[in-house]
Amino acid sequence: MISIIAKDNYKIGNLNEGITLQESIDSIAYVATVKLLETEQLQSIQFVKGNGIEIWDTPFNGTSDVKVFKGVVWERERNRKEHYLNLECKERTVYLENSEDEYLHPEGQTATQRITKYANDWNIPIGNFADTGIGLAKNIYRGGDTILDMIFKDLKETAQKGGKLYKVRMQEDKLDLVEIGTNTTVWKLESIAEEIEEYSSLEGAVTQVKVLGTQSDESLSPVIGIYEKETRGYGTLRKIVQDDKVTNADAAKKKADSIFSTGEDYINISCGVDINTIRAGDKVSLDGVELYVASVTHTLGSSGKMELTVGTMDYIRRKFYAGDTGTS
Repeated sequence: MISIIAKDNYKIGNLNEGITLQESIDSIAYVATVKLLETEQLQSIQFVKGNGIEIWDTPFNGTSDVKVFKGVVWERERNRKEHYLNLECKERTVYLENSEDEYLHPEGQTATQRITKYANDWNIPIGNFADTGIGLAKNIYRGGDTILDMIFKDLKETAQKGGKLYKVRMQEDKLDLVEIGTNTTVWKLESIAEEIEEYSSLEGAVTQVKVLGTQSDESLSPVIGIYEKETRGYGTLRKIVQDDKVTNADAAKKKADSIFSTGEDYINISCGVDINTIRAGDKVSLDGVELYVASVTHTLGSSGKMELTVGTMDYIRRKFYAGDTGTS
């Protein structure tokens, strides 16, 4: 049974006309879209942007309601003729997505240490933080970088230096830093899937990487190395990379390995049942194959449903953790 708590103490009942939750690996804030029937009760609450909101729902195969969302009303749209109130709500981490700051990070800090500092500076309570374990290069973030930009650059650099893949997300009112695919329960989706669409394309493929050093004058940049992977099967699709953190052949090889790509390979799954505890970055199973959730949309309620985009760990790494990690 879905229930909504507004402004910390108003419980809204029997007004829900539809709720969806959306999340992807390349975002922080969970997004809830809520459509409410506007009654005199709801008008008396005076729901406006910035108000707090919680959504509770019964988990799949569960009996007791759990809090599936807590955030703020980010957008409000009222239709007087139809008597509807449409809300777009976002978790508190939305402030990290929309706020800029400046930081000077010394060499050797891990992403865990840096993200801990961001959270502390923005008064976001810290929950379970995985130890990313990879020392990062010195970095200067100047005005123009959002906190989200900084977090993803730190996590990308971790991955490109041979580390594991991590994502930040809110859980139980606190910010967690989780390793991708370490969820305890791995749901098998084939029994609830109504439609499965597989997509494969060479768009975005990279089979050769030319890594350049930093030039000191107007001459061409020195070449640290040229690396190839699967050129026989897909032909030569070259990408040139210049990163001031890459100064030797070993670092260049790791950078190239993080960029190689065979293109787009993902699966869209439509499920007739909603498992509202599945989050972006979770491991799931389809016909015995382990896959990872790139994005998910939950439609809550007794007739709930779920839309997921999933891919292999290699796809997740290429899609979300390759690319620029340079300083600003």
